[in-house]
Formats: sequence, C-alpha cells, structure tokens
Amino acid sequence: MQEEQRGAAMRPAQPIPPGRLWFTAHQDCRHTSDPETIMKISRRALLAGLAALSAMSMPAVGQPQDADSYPNKMVRIVVPFTSGGGTSNAARFLADKLAAKWGQPVIIDNRPGGNTVIGSSMVAKSEADGYTLLFANTSHTINPSVMPSLPYDTLRDFAPVCTVLVNRFVLLTHPSMPARDIRELVQRVRADPDTYNLPTVGATGVGRLAGESLTQLMGVKLQNIPYKGTSDLATNLMGGQLKFALEIPGFYLPHIKSGKLHALAVSGDTRMPSLPDVPTLKEAGFGAFDTQSWYGLLAPAGTPEPVIQKIAADVTEIVQSPDFATYLETIQSEPMVNTPEGFAALIDQEIPKYREQAKLANIAVEPK
Repeated sequence: MQEEQRGAAMRPAQPIPPGRLWFTAHQDCRHTSDPETIMKISRRALLAGLAALSAMSMPAVGQPQDADSYPNKMVRIVVPFTSGGGTSNAARFLADKLAAKWGQPVIIDNRPGGNTVIGSSMVAKSEADGYTLLFANTSHTINPSVMPSLPYDTLRDFAPVCTVLVNRFVLLTHPSMPARDIRELVQRVRADPDTYNLPTVGATGVGRLAGESLTQLMGVKLQNIPYKGTSDLATNLMGGQLKFALEIPGFYLPHIKSGKLHALAVSGDTRMPSLPDVPTLKEAGFGAFDTQSWYGLLAPAGTPEPVIQKIAADVTEIVQSPDFATYLETIQSEPMVNTPEGFAALIDQEIPKYREQAKLANIAVEPK
C-alpha cells in the first residue's frame, strides 16, 4: 500500500482529437458564405489543431518522464540544517559531483528549523518532478513519534531515493573520569546515578534517542541535558562539567587524538579505522545498540519512477567513488549505499522502532 502511495502519479489529461476540432470548424463554415468569416474560423481551427498536436507530444504533469532527458534544468537539494555544518558541507560535496555528472546546476538550499520539519515540509509540498530533493537524516523517522502534529505524512508525502552516508557514535569521557572502559563506566554510573547526566544535542533528535538507548542498556536512567549544538556540548565536556557523552565522532576526533577526551567505545560492527584501539559497543557486550545517524535523499511523493531510479543510480555511483570515500574520511562518516526500495524498507522499520524507544525513555512529545 505504501509503495502504491509513494509511486502514485496523476493520469495525463486527454487532449481533444484534432479531427474533432476540424469537424467543428467545418460545421461552422457551412453556416456562412462570408470569405472573411470562413478565414477566421479556419485560422482558429488550425491553431487549435496545432495546440492539440503539441499537447499530445508533451508529457503531462506527473506522467513518467524519460530518465535520459533528466535533468534538463537546475536541481535543488533542500538541507534542513544550517549552512556551514558537516551535514550541509557533505550535501554540497554531493551536489557538486552531481552537477558535474549531469551538466546542470545543483544547488543547496538550507532551510533549518523545527528539527528538520521546516525543510521537509517545503519539499513535501514541492512539485513531484525530481527537481526538488530533501537531504534528510534519521530525524525523519523519529519525528512522527515525538511530533504528532507534523504538517506532512512521513510515509505518504515522500518518495525514498537512496541513502548517502552514515555516522557512528563514540562514547566519550573527560580525563577526570577514572573509568577507562565502558564496563567500569557502567559500574560507576550505577553506583551513583545522581552524579551523572545524559547530555545530547537536541531534546528529541537522533542524539537523544541514541543516548537513551545506551543508558537503558546500561541499566540506568539519567537526567537529560539538551544542548542547541555540538560546540556548546563539547565545551562543557572538555571543561569537565560533563563526565561523559555519546556523540558523532567527526568534531571530536582531534580532541581524542590530543588526549583532551577519552574514547571508550564506538558503535558499528567493526572498529573505526581512525580509532583502531577503541572497541565497538558490540565487543563490550552492548551489541543490542542499533541506533544510527544516516543521511539520504527523498523526493516528493508522485515523482516519476524512472527519475527516482536515475537519481538513485547516479548518486550511488558517486557515493561508491574513491573521491567521496576520501571526503567522508575527513568528517569521520562512512558511505551508505541503498536502493529506493531498500531505503523505503529502512524507513518503514525505523518508525516503529523509534516510537518504542521514545516511549521507553518517556521523551515528552509535542501536544497534538
């Protein structure tokens, strides 16, 4: 049902057959013998017939387009985050590669606010022609559980295109924290839970869900302290006001290397190449942790399937390229390849998962 809703397209309008237009004009001519009137009627009929022929040769709005002709004008990627950040820069890198491949401008349109809702709503209401795309992240599948009054339907109003990249999480501690591995950290937090807090970027985003998921596995419930951004949280963590945090590693890697912060564990199935001595949560006995911070492209629902497949194929080719892999290493992200169908399945799986996590963590939701 969801696939039908995502792929639905409007039926093309049926043009009036030119033959009927000619017949109507011919009938009109039978009622007059005035040459000037006949000429006017014939001219109108000719123009109408040409217009009808033109209409038949052009695809109607929403009708599947020839993927070979896409794109033939500028493509806009809406990024629901502020410009200058790692997410926006990654989207811009992708946009530049697509522009070079397509021979058409691909611009980044930053529309931050509302935990990605402002930018997402804009794309949901855009024309379904493949020329407006959303650079979404995991918040797309979290928001339905914490923001019931969304101005769009997460499943029905978007067509998944493909995933682009994924970020891991790293468990960080201040050097003043005696714990040197996650098991020792768990023991200390369990012994005195009132001494510790759970700092996260945002109160309802993927960072909050990740932190709550880990502390649930640790067997403790901590007071959440939401921060507006990574820089504020990092300042307090490196200043010692915070004892530990579960964060995306990109910003923190230099501080880990310099010894200003300690890394106890990372998420994922394998160790990070940049932190080869840091074990995974799975190695440490927390294999049930499965929260990830992905980014991918969505299009408005009803975007022609050939266009969706064309974008997905071209983006995947870029994501799998050595240049993109090298760039992702600089921001400590990893490529994430998926088909439109696979991306749709991921979204379908994550919505109920995060709904349950939000419920278990007692995350306050926006009132309906």
